[in-house]
This record gives sequence, structure tokens and C-alpha cells, in this order.
Amino acid sequence: MELDSDERWNKARQEVEDLANYDQKLDITGSDIDHRSIELAKGNAMEAGFGDLISFKQMQISDFRHKGSYGIVVANPPYGERLGERDEVEQMYKDMGRVMALHDTWSVYLLTSHEGFEKLYGKQANKKRKLYNGNIKTDYYQFFGPRPPRKEDGPTV
Repeated sequence: MELDSDERWNKARQEVEDLANYDQKLDITGSDIDHRSIELAKGNAMEAGFGDLISFKQMQISDFRHKGSYGIVVANPPYGERLGERDEVEQMYKDMGRVMALHDTWSVYLLTSHEGFEKLYGKQANKKRKLYNGNIKTDYYQFFGPRPPRKEDGPTV
């Protein structure tokens, strides 16, 4: 007997719920150089019910440090489209490349319209996808870090 779409949806939701690990410790940090963006993000996280799961920091990318061996950075930095902004943004891309080279087991996913991003970042992306952010043509750069080692399952009782 074939399931209808509502039954398939409910079954899929139950499968996800059964596999979810709600006790897993999360380390999620949002950052921006602009304090107003941080306050806006905090409010959005609270409204979405994630306020207690995400920490926020006002900082430049050049100040990013993390002790974790593996992680993911997702970024939508300024594109340098506004007058006088280009040099500043290009320096930020260079800083990001230097900082992330220190975190070589991390993956980085970044959206920008800057045609010379990879050269400034200092590394060629593993994958690059063309996208649009509104009417601005952008590229989504994917730099894959290695997968963390799998934790061995404990002895079965």
C-alpha cells in the first residue's frame, strides 16, 4: 500500500526525530565587525528559539581564533561594491585567507561577487557555484577541510 504525501512527510519527520542527537554539544558563534549587526543577529536568534545556543562576538576576521580541531565557517562578507570600500574588502579577504590557513582542518563556505577572491584568499576553492544575491552575480566558494575522525562506538552490553 502506497503512502500519501502527508504520511510520507510524517514518516520522514519521525525518522529525522529518531536520529536527532539533542544532547550533542554545539559551539556556534556568529561574528561581525558592526555591533548593530550583532544586536540584530542576537534578536533574530532569540526570535527563532536559538538564543541560548549561539554566542555572538563583535570582531574582525583577523582576530578569529578557535581551539577546535575541526569546524565550519560560513561567511557572506561585504563585496566591496560601494565606493571606497574595495581596498578595505580586499585586505579583509587576504586576512581571512591567512587566518583560515591556521585552521587548515576547517571548511569554509563563502559568498562574494569579487572576481579575484581566490587570488586574494590565497587558495583555489574545491567547488565554486554561480549564484545571485538579489541582482548581484556572486560566487559561492567551497573550501573543504578533511572530515573529522569517526568516534569509535563503545562496547555493546
